[in-house]
Parts: sequence; C-alpha cells; structure tokens
Amino acid sequence: MKTENKPWFWIPFLNFASGLPYAVIISVSVLMYKNLGITNEDIGVYTSLLYLPWVIKPLWSPFIELNGTKRKWFLSMQLIISIAFLIVGFTIPLNNFFIMTLAIFWVAAFASASNDIASDGFYLLVLPKDQQSFFLGIRSTFYRLSMLAGNGLIVLLAGYLEHKYGDNRKAWSYTMIFVGLLMTFITTYNYFSTPRTEVNAAGTAKEIADQSFASVFASFFRKKQIVLALAFILLFRLGESQLMKMLTPFLVDPIKYELVESSSDESQGKALAIYNSKIKTGEKLSDEELKLLYAKLPIQVEKRNSKNLLQEVENKDAKEYKSLNKPRIDFVNQLVATKGSNKIIEKGGMGLDTEDIGLIYGTFGLIALMLGGVLGGIAISRHGLTKWMLPMILTMHLPIIGFILLAYFHPSSIYYIYAVVIIEQFGYGFGFAAFMMYLIYVAEGESKTSHYAIATGFMALGMMLPGMVSGYIQEYLGYGNFFIWVFLATIPGVILSRFLFFPKDFGKKVE
Repeated sequence: MKTENKPWFWIPFLNFASGLPYAVIISVSVLMYKNLGITNEDIGVYTSLLYLPWVIKPLWSPFIELNGTKRKWFLSMQLIISIAFLIVGFTIPLNNFFIMTLAIFWVAAFASASNDIASDGFYLLVLPKDQQSFFLGIRSTFYRLSMLAGNGLIVLLAGYLEHKYGDNRKAWSYTMIFVGLLMTFITTYNYFSTPRTEVNAAGTAKEIADQSFASVFASFFRKKQIVLALAFILLFRLGESQLMKMLTPFLVDPIKYELVESSSDESQGKALAIYNSKIKTGEKLSDEELKLLYAKLPIQVEKRNSKNLLQEVENKDAKEYKSLNKPRIDFVNQLVATKGSNKIIEKGGMGLDTEDIGLIYGTFGLIALMLGGVLGGIAISRHGLTKWMLPMILTMHLPIIGFILLAYFHPSSIYYIYAVVIIEQFGYGFGFAAFMMYLIYVAEGESKTSHYAIATGFMALGMMLPGMVSGYIQEYLGYGNFFIWVFLATIPGVILSRFLFFPKDFGKKVE
C-alpha cells in the first residue's frame, strides 16, 4: 500500500492507536475492576498509579528522539500494547488476577506513553507544515473517536457478555482479548500505511543533541510566575481527579444490600439457622460458622433494574478472597455487630448496569464532551483567554452539584442521570479548553515542545496523587459527602486562576 503522500490513510489510525490504549488503561480498567469485585480503595490507588508513565514521559522522550526512527518506536510500542491486552484477557480468570493484570497494564501504560511521544514526533517530521494545522483537527477527532470506542463500544461489549454468560470474569476476559486483537489489527494497518521516510529526523536529532535535557528542564523553571503556574496546574484538577476515579463506582454500585430470610438450598439454610440461633442472641461464632456465613448467607443486592442474590466469589488466595467478597463479609460483620437488627446496608450507588455506563458515557457523554471542546476553542479564538478563563472554569466545576443531588435524592428515572452526565461532560469539554490553552501559554518560548511535555507531566501528576486517595475518602464519607468534598476541592484552583498573568488576547485568532 503506497501511502507516502496520503496522510488520510495513516493519520486517523495512528491517532486511534494513541487514544484507545489510554481509554482502556485509565478509564475502562476502573469499571472492569469494579465489576470484578475490587474495592473502591484499591481501585483509586492502583489505577491512579497507572498515570505515572504519562507523568514522567518527558524524562525519556529525548531517548526516543535520538535513537531509531519514530515509525519503529510507535510500531514496537503498539505491538507491546496489543500483546499486553491479550495477556490481560488470559490472566483475568486466574487467581491473583488483580496484581498480575495491574503489572501488565503498567507495562502497557509505559508503552502507550512512549507511543504518544513517537506518534507526535512522526506527525511533525513527516507532514509538511502547511498541512499540519489542517490535520490537527483530524487528529483530535480520531483521538476522541478512540475514546468513544473505549468508553462506549468496548464497555457495551463487556456489558453484553456479562449478561450472556452471567460470569463477569469470563465477560471481561473475552473483552480484553478482543481489545488485544483490535490493537493487533490497528498495528498491522499502521505498519503498511505509514510512510517509511522521516525526512527531517536527522536535523531534529542534531537540534536535540545540541541542547541537553537538563538545560531544557532548567529553563522551564525559570519562567515568570512558574511557582504560581505549577501550583495552579497541580491543583486545578484536584476535585476532578477524584471525581473521575469514583464516578464509575458510584454509577454501578448497588442501591443497597438486604438479608433474605429464606433459603433455596441446604447451605443457605444452615447459614440462616446460625443467623437465627446465634447472631440474634449474640452468641460467639466459631471460625467455621463465620466462614459459612461469609460464603452462603443469602444476601440480596438491589440495583436499578434488578434484584439478585450476592454470590460468593471463590478464590484460593485468602487476601484476594477477602477483597473480592468484601460486600458479603462487611454485611455479615454488621449483622454480628448489631445482633441481627440491621438487615440492610445502604450502599448509595445508582445501580446501573455495565451496558448503561457504555451508553451514557461512550455515546451521549462523549458527544457532549466533543461539543463543549469545540465551542470552548471557538470562544477563546474569538475573544482570547482572559475573557473566558473564569467562566470556563466555573462551567467545568459547577456540574458536580448534579452528582451531589443524585447521591442524596436517587431519582427513579434514569434520564436524570443522563442529564447530569451530559451537562458534566459538556462543562468539562468547554472548561478544559481554557486550562489547555493556559498550558500552551506556559510552554511558550524556546523548547516549546519539551516545555509543553513537562507541563502536561505536572498535569498528570495532579491527577495521579489525589486519585490515589479518592477511594479511601469516598469509603469514609459516603458518596453524597464525597461529592461535596470534590466540589470544595475545586476552590483552590479557582482562586489561583485569578492571580495568573497572561496576555489579554492570548489565544485569540489574528484577523
């Protein structure tokens, strides 16, 4: 396939190959682990750590610039990502799957961050400058379409398989294998479609060699207002970083757990007999009796459209068994502590199915996000950043109030959830345009590309650290109070934005 001068052949799939792994590693993994029984605390800590490669990618980007061609780098990294997703799929049914899949996701995350560096460099080297501005919009569109595929179609597939098999592990195993095969196809296509000549590579390498990374890094910290700028970059997403990690668990968590005082088999009958004879009277339970209660006591889980028994998840590893069966164990422990008087645990989630999440966020939510981003870019290009900075920040953060209302009032109609998500995603797309434009301003001057990479690294750090503690905060506060905390956490960024200095018309299109 000869495509040396046909960027339409390779730009769409090259950018799709950047966005899809990011969506799966950062977003889809949260839903996967939630549906596989991992606690909110562990989800918050370990999936936030997956941001680290994007935080520190400026440290090894010069190595990629100076060694080998960009094409060899991104093809190698995409192949590693493909293999990693396939291995994740085959690992999910195993014991200790959580640690193993995290380790593989970690490898995929480093490969994905490296793929981003190589793909961005390839685009700048191969495409003539007069075409770069035109295809910038095409790149962005296909990157966002890849997010739609990840957060929408992939999640819808997982939800369909969950219902088909009634086994979440099998469903997500098959889903991740499919993702691996899809990435393999995209990698193969990129191998045949991308140009093999990087005409400016030698010149770029010489420029990088002439200026050490240390000097580039040091010059970034000599910029005006750099301390205030870094504080703003780190704190601006303090609330959002926690919201992103706990929003999916909130939407899929059940409404409540409730004891069912009737049995359908002998083991459930024995567990209920222990409940009636010992838990209600406050008698001490033996280890064997407690083990039976954890495994077989009939507990009903109520979701928005269904009521089912909460099944035991078998696992030979004691630590993983405790983690995967935490809802059952916590329920039994509460019964014991209250002598059987508290037969209900209000979980506070919205009780949505996986397919609902894929439909809401992967379609309607993403359309609102893209519309907000486009309008945000138009607004800044017409009037400059100064006029829109505060309105955009408020538009981004105020929709959090909608999740506070959902958590406290639990409306029966799913359309309220749709409305809140659409408003939040539109506000995020519209408001985030101002933040990204400010990052461009911070990177202005010499070494613009490297400085922008450093700025986005600090941005990723501001996402990673708060996200790591978000699960613990949510479990301590409950969903309603957690969303109030998230809303309050946006205030420091709003305050700092009022002290930032940048040209009044920065970002405004020159007529």
